[in-house]
Amino acid sequence: MAITNENATTQFDTSMEGGDIDRDRIVNGDVLPDEYFCPICRFLLWDPRSCSSCQNLFCRKCIQIWLKHSNASRQCPFRCPAYEERNCPPSFSSLLSKTKIKCRNTSLGCTEVLSYDLLERHENVECKFLTRTCRECMQSILVSEFDEHIKIPGKCSPCPIQCIICQLFIEKHEFQDHFRQCYQNRLANVFQQFNTQQQGLTEPQATFALTAEQRNLNFCRTLFTTVNLVEQQRQNSRFPTTLRGIDTIQQARNRGCGHLHHIYLMMIFILMNWRRAPQLIWVMTLSSFIAASVMILGFYVICLGWASKHIYLGIGYIMLFSSLISFVIPYFLHCVTDKWIIFSMGSILLLISCAIRGPLEAYELDLHKNNAIINIVRCCFGIVVTEVFLLLFRFFFWCSPMYLTAAILTFVNVFFMIQIRRTAGMATNIV
Repeated sequence: MAITNENATTQFDTSMEGGDIDRDRIVNGDVLPDEYFCPICRFLLWDPRSCSSCQNLFCRKCIQIWLKHSNASRQCPFRCPAYEERNCPPSFSSLLSKTKIKCRNTSLGCTEVLSYDLLERHENVECKFLTRTCRECMQSILVSEFDEHIKIPGKCSPCPIQCIICQLFIEKHEFQDHFRQCYQNRLANVFQQFNTQQQGLTEPQATFALTAEQRNLNFCRTLFTTVNLVEQQRQNSRFPTTLRGIDTIQQARNRGCGHLHHIYLMMIFILMNWRRAPQLIWVMTLSSFIAASVMILGFYVICLGWASKHIYLGIGYIMLFSSLISFVIPYFLHCVTDKWIIFSMGSILLLISCAIRGPLEAYELDLHKNNAIINIVRCCFGIVVTEVFLLLFRFFFWCSPMYLTAAILTFVNVFFMIQIRRTAGMATNIV
């Protein structure tokens, strides 16, 4: 029975770990029963696993990818209610181990025929015809000749790279500048379309749209569009980068590493690219700060929206919240120093950014050409601005009595609550 799932089958284009063994590589493979072949990838079972319900066998990596890209119910490919894995039966493993297989480097001159159990070590370690794919020209080169292929001029000719935006093939040394220009043009078109839609609205509609959508819209669209375009470029065609350690992090992500291990790898990544450390730290910390600010602001707006629907109860909660804030902030500022606050906040934002798994190639698109001095100035400016805000907070809470602070916070929150209520009413009338 053949498995036909478009979402899953598209994931099996890459080579399996020791797999991709068809009948042509198996001695007497034409007489081997179909039970020896995985129903997902159609190759010889590799590190097989069995479904406890239907007893069908699958490659370990195949079934993992299937479950990852299938629906949330984790159904077996043969529609069992829920897939529960168990190891391959010992009797079948014994039969599989007797299978004789030709080395995958037969076309290069290897004549070895090995058993199932010895094949992986031979192909990955012992074979004299081991190959390695050159990332520049995408050719398979013998490991013994790989250094010569890289070092001698004329041996390696980098392949043109297809831009995911304009679909043109660009030479590698020109690709980063081309891609930067392409995504800036894409952003300009997006903003132009949005402005055209705004001009077609009536005055009340435009006013509502501006207040609801256009706050920080340009920056957010720039950020998310850039990240999405870089991720699409990386998935469809290689993205040239001079950053070190990207492959290690990508392999760990593909294995599903935990957040702590990912943070550790990101710290190693920053140290390996120490010349760009100011740029990396600045961009990562700023992106985390923006994401945290948006989440806090969104939560604040949601709370005010709830309060605007329950006006009397909402005002009571706002007064209680303002009183607590006016007491907690002065106490917190009294207990800790500015240096501790700045260091803790910067460290937390950096750790949050290290846990986020965005495309690392996006760091190549720095608008200031990775200028270390500019990025150091940015970091120092951010520290100075934070220090100034902390001094203003301390001065305000030192001069203002607690009851006055609570009254000001209550007034500000009630004012915004009334504005949200009024804006929601305007939107309802327009609809």
